Amino acid sequence: MDIFGHHAVVCNCSGDRIKRHNAIRDCFFDACVAAAWGPVKEKPFLISGSSEKPADVFIPNFSSGKGLVIDTAISCPLQQKYVHNSSLIQGFTCNEYAQSIKVKNFGIKVTSEGFEYLPVVLESFGGFSDGVSSLVDRFTCTSSIRFNVNRSLSKKHFYDNISCTLMKHIARSISSRFPDFFVC
Repeated sequence: MDIFGHHAVVCNCSGDRIKRHNAIRDCFFDACVAAAWGPVKEKPFLISGSSEKPADVFIPNFSSGKGLVIDTAISCPLQQKYVHNSSLIQGFTCNEYAQSIKVKNFGIKVTSEGFEYLPVVLESFGGFSDGVSSLVDRFTCTSSIRFNVNRSLSKKHFYDNISCTLMKHIARSISSRFPDFFVC
């Protein structure tokens, strides 16, 4: 206990964030597997002379013979640098993060290697960056045909899965930081 009588909170911030990131990555990977796109997780050596791995999910021969690099992240609109604009512009945080962090760090490198690049950034309250909905449309269309399932049902299942995964990991993160908050 500290001087105020509170229990010490052990913050496993980075571990929670990595688990959440990997769970979201796995949702997209599994959807690409269902579409029979031959995805590869964390494909190494995409950028010549670099050990960086921008491809959380890599899809070979995605479009016009080019592979697609999917780079996932989760951002929070309550961060001080985002909160004002996020309150005014829907999807501001995820699109700002996608452009200022993901595209800035990897976009040119990946495209210069001959691949397409798509940052898939989700906001912690829901919502995602530009380009994600067309990717979801594409793989849910393919998987619905493959499994003879209604396309809208396939899309709903994916969105339900990604939403529940995100909520579950955010709840775990909160409970690890504030264990007394969840005591009944």
